[in-house]
Amino acid sequence: MALTLLAMITTILFLENFRKWERAVKKINYRNREIVTAGGVVFVIVLILAGIFSTFYRYDGGIVEYAMLAAVCIGFSGLMDDVYGTCKVKGLKGHFSELLRGKITTGNVKAIMGLCIAAFLSVRKNDFGPEIIVDTLVIALSTNLLNLMDLRPGRACKFFLFSAAPLLLYFFREGFEDLILYFLPLVASVLIFLFYDSRELMMMGDVGSNVLGVSLGTMIAWCGAFYVKIGVLIFLIVIHILAEFYSISEILEKWGSAKKR
Repeated sequence: MALTLLAMITTILFLENFRKWERAVKKINYRNREIVTAGGVVFVIVLILAGIFSTFYRYDGGIVEYAMLAAVCIGFSGLMDDVYGTCKVKGLKGHFSELLRGKITTGNVKAIMGLCIAAFLSVRKNDFGPEIIVDTLVIALSTNLLNLMDLRPGRACKFFLFSAAPLLLYFFREGFEDLILYFLPLVASVLIFLFYDSRELMMMGDVGSNVLGVSLGTMIAWCGAFYVKIGVLIFLIVIHILAEFYSISEILEKWGSAKKR
């Protein structure tokens, strides 16, 4: 509980100061408003604190340390894309097409790094076998899915919180204290960030959405039953295929409008 409270205080103090920095990177959102981005750096800070604390509290030599390392690495690649990236190339297909043409962009560097991190985490968990492929795809596609969700204020935060709820319940039921210590502070930090994000005071940027995505994917890949991971993977593949041909934002907005009628 103390660590969760620390995460919330850290998030508030960081965001209140970060959005006032003179050199903070700003981007134009979907309503043509200029907003400070890359606020998701705070998730990296929170996970490092949670990882260090849970390691000292209950050393398991496994998921917590690797999850923290993954968050730092994917967070760095996302931050690089926030600061130096361009919006001209979008989607996994677009980024890998540019790579095949010999053009290196921050987007395809981020995609490659995400895939490598996902493969590393999967190999560390499994003996060589088909489950490595499933885990790698779950982690990699979860990372990109949160990126796709972060196109409207508050959407990525809400999706993460909705997905994290059953995971936390599962951790409580199974007695995974080290995972609760690691994951709960991030959930608390996202709850705070939702206030800033939904009111268009701050954008998390790729650094934030990537960290949330890889954290979700890692927890599912390391703790979920195989049949659960297969179901999640099918869902992720379907969403990514749709995203290559249709706008996810338009689909969600039309669905939301239909529900209100």
